[in-house]
Amino acid sequence: MSFIARFRVAAAAVIVAAAPGCRSLAPSASESSLGVMPFPVDQVATQTVAPGVTRRILRSAKGPWTINVLNVDLDRCNAAEAVKGADSAIGRYKTSSLLAALSTHEKIVGGVNGDFFNLKDGSPTNLLIVNGRMLTPPNRQPVLAFDSAGVPHISTFVLRGGQLAPFYPRNAVGGRPVIVRDSAIDAAVDTTGQAGFRERNPRTAAGIARTGRRLILVAVDGREYQNAGMTLRELGELMLALGARDAINLDGGGSTTLVYADPDSAGRLRIGNHTSDKGGERTVGDALAIVHACGRR
Repeated sequence: MSFIARFRVAAAAVIVAAAPGCRSLAPSASESSLGVMPFPVDQVATQTVAPGVTRRILRSAKGPWTINVLNVDLDRCNAAEAVKGADSAIGRYKTSSLLAALSTHEKIVGGVNGDFFNLKDGSPTNLLIVNGRMLTPPNRQPVLAFDSAGVPHISTFVLRGGQLAPFYPRNAVGGRPVIVRDSAIDAAVDTTGQAGFRERNPRTAAGIARTGRRLILVAVDGREYQNAGMTLRELGELMLALGARDAINLDGGGSTTLVYADPDSAGRLRIGNHTSDKGGERTVGDALAIVHACGRR
């Protein structure tokens, strides 16, 4: 069965259920494991999604904020894959449907929406590489890339003589800007784009922990009275507190979506955050999936 056929079957089966009440989550044993948060945390809940993959929900009246976090240990049979849902760069699909299509032949434990995209045809604006195949070229904006060993990097790529530099990733999704670099807030958080882009919005971000072997995926709810969203600087401060050495802002706003495999429902895929579009989950240009599979790269 082709990927497109699998996509059509799986898209109809995915459970699209935000979990505002977090009833299936148990309070974390200790808030200290969060590190020093840049804001007071009123509620923390933690759930083991798969070996090496933990979902955490943070709530704070300070924002107010509701924050979904997936911590992914890349040393415990977990890997990241870029997902498009089509054989070319064209097309828009829901993040949950993209991951559901992959789940027909891989064990998907979570993921988030990816790069900014062309609203007319769904093509990502920056580099997209899906399992070694380049679907869109780089545009000199930052990229979250995974090398042949599955090690994550945040870098800027260029084409030189038809070859990608500084290396050819196995999987890659674009974003902008870099919000944390070498364990410090990047100056780009105060200069990138128009003021409205830098102000409080729903946010999706990906961070690489100081060890380089832990991936931190974050979705921040926004554009509703109980959830204000974050500025780019607030997002950078959050990523630092969660342990990111480097972090990149992915497409946000109505695109912000975090999906996880619910262990309380036999691993069925659910949307963890509250998407902000009135019509529900937005179709996007690409996504980043977390795959649990021992012995594969």
